[in-house]
Amino acid sequence: MLALLIPAVVFDQREKRIPNGLILSGLILGLVCNFYTSGMPGVLFSLQGLAAGIALLFIPFALRGMGAGDVKLLGVVGAFKGYLFAFHTFIAMALWGGLIAVILLINKGKLGKTLRGLWTGMILHLFKMQKLQKTIKTNNSGISFPYALAIALGAVSAYFIKW
Repeated sequence: MLALLIPAVVFDQREKRIPNGLILSGLILGLVCNFYTSGMPGVLFSLQGLAAGIALLFIPFALRGMGAGDVKLLGVVGAFKGYLFAFHTFIAMALWGGLIAVILLINKGKLGKTLRGLWTGMILHLFKMQKLQKTIKTNNSGISFPYALAIALGAVSAYFIKW
C-alpha cells in the first residue's frame, strides 16, 4: 500500500492530480494480494473496502471539496485493507487534513479571518437568519491543497493506531 501512497502524494503535490494508471495498478494489486491470502473471500473483502472508501468521500467530491483522484485513492486503500480500515483512515485523514489546513491558514495569515467567518455562519444558522446570511459575502479562505498527503498520513496512522 505504501508503494502506491508515496507516488500518489508526489504526483498530487507536483501535478495536483493522481494518475488513473497508478490508481488502477493499486486496485489490481490490492485485489490480487487479498485473493492470494484469502481466495474469493479476500476479493470480496477488497471490493467492500473499495466501495467504503469511495462512499466515504463521495459527498465531499459531489460538493467539489475533493478531487476524484482523492476519492479513488481512499477506495484503493480500502481495497488493500478492507472497509473498517478505510473508515479508520477516513477519520485519521480528516484530522491530518484539518491540521494541514490550519498550518496553511496560519502561514498565509488567514486563520483569524476564516475562524470569524465560520463563527458568523454558525451564529446566523443557529438563529435561523437565512435572509441576513444571504446578504453576507462568503468568507472563502482561498486555500486548497493536494489531499493525497492527508490520505497517506491517515492510512499510516490507521495502520499504527489500534482502534
